[in-house]
Formats: sequence, structure tokens, C-alpha cells
Amino acid sequence: MFDFHGFYSHLFKGKLFLIKAGGRVITDESARENLLKNIKEMTDDGIKVLLVYGGGHVIDDAIKNTGRTSLKLDGLRVTTAEDIALIQNVMAGDLAFRLTETMKAIDLEGICLNAVPPSWGQAQRRSPHGQTKRFDGTLQTVDPQAIRRMLKGTSFIACPCLAMDAEGQAVNINADNVAVELAAATKAAKLIFLTDTDGVLIDGKTASVLTAHDLRKQIAAGMITGGMKVKMENCIRVLEAGARRVHILNGFKSDALRDEIYTASGCGTMIVRRSEKKKYDQEQRVIEKDAA
Repeated sequence: MFDFHGFYSHLFKGKLFLIKAGGRVITDESARENLLKNIKEMTDDGIKVLLVYGGGHVIDDAIKNTGRTSLKLDGLRVTTAEDIALIQNVMAGDLAFRLTETMKAIDLEGICLNAVPPSWGQAQRRSPHGQTKRFDGTLQTVDPQAIRRMLKGTSFIACPCLAMDAEGQAVNINADNVAVELAAATKAAKLIFLTDTDGVLIDGKTASVLTAHDLRKQIAAGMITGGMKVKMENCIRVLEAGARRVHILNGFKSDALRDEIYTASGCGTMIVRRSEKKKYDQEQRVIEKDAA
């Protein structure tokens, strides 16, 4: 029988995988434990893993509990001065502790940060919304060498979608934005989005492999729209920046991460440039030959 695990662990040893998980995956005890167990298996195989996590619904609930309502424009949160202190408690406090607690339980060595380190990158705050001063923005000026220096001392780092601006103020950033910017700057071997869907649907079926060219055609034809369109455009951008492969997986599906990394067929959607698709096809030919 062909040793898929051995083949892929050898192929990816020493590579950097960047994983983005939403707050629902982190707060769900079963999904969180399964995710970190899969990550432990990868780090045991010598893969470097950087986990970026969000906390959308947890933040919404926390704000609602104060009697206020979350304000969002084009799907992005308008973070007020009152909100940012609460968000820091949720992201760097509650969710970070849940991750650390599970890391301890499964014996996963690593570091759980409370924000993107200033040496990694700087936040740029958005302009005020009317009279409201905003404490949300985007991640900019990412230094890949600073990230890789920290990863020399550990194989796993978890980081919330918070960063500091030039004045040292904490800024709330969309987790997809943080993941894309870090993956693009480091030219990560893989950027993996853990979602609540099995992958990208094409003609009603989950596509196993797509190229950036395929996605552009689907977007132009109006077949991919809304939030998924934005995510796919981010996927194309990170591939163009030098990341090798992007994956869309269901974070609530048991061992989805493991199955996507260590099997030939995977269980989600992998997105690559056309040149990388040729390398992937070569891998499949090697597997087919050795398995025969």
C-alpha cells in the first residue's frame, strides 16, 4: 500500500503553512481540538504552522451584551473606542486562553500571541465614519524575515487578528486580511482557509482543484459572487504574490485539515497557479506509479 503520509510529510517538511480559522471554529470545543490535533501531526512532521484566527460572532455577542449593536459597512466592522477594548479581551483573552488550554491538553508545543507583533507588520487605521473615530483597519508593511525568525524557535504560532498602528494603538483587522498579507509576504507553501463549507462549488459540486485562471473565468461569468467572490479574489492575489497553494476546507468536518494535506484526493478545494498545477499533476503521477 502506498505511504501517502510518508510521501507528503517528506514533501512538506520545513515548509510554512498559514491557516486561517474563524471564531466559530475556535469556540467550538470539538472543532478546535480536532484542528489543533491535526496541526500537531503536521508540526511533528517538521512543518511550520502559523494560525491566524478571527472572532466575529463572539465579538458581536460581547458587544450585544453591553446593550450596543455592531455596526458594519460592506461586511466590515466599524470598531469604536468602546469596541476595541472589548475586542482585545475577547481575542487576546478568552479565545487565546481556549487555544492555550487545548494546546496543553494535547501536548502541542507552540506560542499563542495576543496580537500581530509590531516587528511583523503595522496596522493602518481606516478614516473616521462620520464623527466616529475608527479602531479597525488593514495590515501593512509586513516583514517576512521577522516572522521566519520567530518560527526558528518554534513550529507553531497562533495569532489573533489584532495589530498595532504607528502610535501603538491596538487595531481590529479582518482575519482574512491578516492571513492573506502574512501568506503573501512569506510566500507560504500553503494558505488554508477553514470555513463552514466543503470548498468552492462549481456546477453544484465541490471542485477538487482549480487554477487562478479558472476562478477569474467563474467570477467574470457571475458564477462566484458575494463573500465567496471576495475570498476568491484574495486567493488569486496571494498566489500572484508567491504563495504556492491555497485551500478552502470545512473547519467543522473531522480531520478535514489532515485529509487535505496527507491524501492525494483531499477533501476540499485547492487553488493554484497554472504553473503550480503542473507540479501537482507531477506529484499525482509519482503517486500513481509507486502505488501501481
